[in-house]
Amino acid sequence: MKKLYILTPLLLIFLASCGTPESEVADQTQTASDEEEMNTAPVEEQEETVTNEVGENPGYYQTVIPYQISPSRGLTSSNMVSSYNIETFEKGLFDISKSVFSTDDYVFREGQVFTEEMVRGFLNRSYTSEEIDAMSEEEKADNNAFSNLGLNPSTEGETDPETIAEEAPLYLSHILEQNYMTKDEDGNMDFSGMTIGLAMNSEYYYQKEEYGETYTKTLDEQEVREQGERMAAEILERIRANEQYQDMTIVFGIFMQSGETDITPGHFLSTATVEPGSDEISSFTEIQENYVLLPSSEAGSISEEINSDYQNFNRKLESYFDSFTTSIGQGYFKDGNLEHLSIEIPVEYTSRGEIIGLTQYVSELVQEHFRNTNVEISIKDKSKSYALITKNEDDEMDVHIYE
Repeated sequence: MKKLYILTPLLLIFLASCGTPESEVADQTQTASDEEEMNTAPVEEQEETVTNEVGENPGYYQTVIPYQISPSRGLTSSNMVSSYNIETFEKGLFDISKSVFSTDDYVFREGQVFTEEMVRGFLNRSYTSEEIDAMSEEEKADNNAFSNLGLNPSTEGETDPETIAEEAPLYLSHILEQNYMTKDEDGNMDFSGMTIGLAMNSEYYYQKEEYGETYTKTLDEQEVREQGERMAAEILERIRANEQYQDMTIVFGIFMQSGETDITPGHFLSTATVEPGSDEISSFTEIQENYVLLPSSEAGSISEEINSDYQNFNRKLESYFDSFTTSIGQGYFKDGNLEHLSIEIPVEYTSRGEIIGLTQYVSELVQEHFRNTNVEISIKDKSKSYALITKNEDDEMDVHIYE
């Protein structure tokens, strides 16, 4: 059965907020009390400026102030699986943006185009014409079927949960928008670019009967990537339908979340850049990255040398301190290379002298086992941090013991 595509006039009505100035879009989504808490004067009466850079070469975007919260911001925590995924998704989207929108030339603003209602609509399932015809007017309203904005696949009338899990699981979990502004000599801001991240599921949860046992369907990574790229193409078509965004650079990033019980985050699968004036995505570039717990028991997930180095690091700690159990490491790998290593060393506090000695010894081991690697090590118990050790790829180290 054919999918019922949204009619262009309807689409333009739904995207009407995209045609208004960004400050107006934000104003429509804020309550009066929220506005009073954040500002002493309405946003439109305040002069827009940008934050100052921090440090000589921080690699961070300056930010437009007064700061405007995205109308769909509240959906991030509720739609995504875990805080691990949220942080990695947002940070990775910034990294993707930097390759297109230089931090020297562009200023960041939270996304103002997609409203909460729009994002919710995109996350719905699409409906076939037969499905819509079979709905009552009330059902159409409840399911937002009049606009039929859903990007997740239609069940095409199927009602069996197992069949749906196999043939039409929910792939898209969340959409995150970032806006990038340029500033002219007079300080005026121009909305010049947009990055859109699609957070995809790696697992689909379903029940065979109401209040029954919950089952998990693991989704194929290649299929997840293909679905995300298809959805990105459809989002682009909807954005370009508005004249205001026809001559704007738009970047897409496809991210696959990790599972509910995983303690490592998900990873980006692919990215694409659409040049101004183009209404098609010519191609996606695959991103080879993943997060791995160390030491790893997954054969082939990382090199044996890295795994061996980490095991030796742990063994030396265990032999030096009687109260030590084991450290927890998380490596970020890109194109097969270890880009960053985060290590947490749990301790039971006995004395400050032991903390100082442990910190000094760990610093020596880091230089010995993890050369030319970005490393961050925290020494802590459940409620308090005692020391932080950081080392960059040039083996420059910074050690801080908290008072």
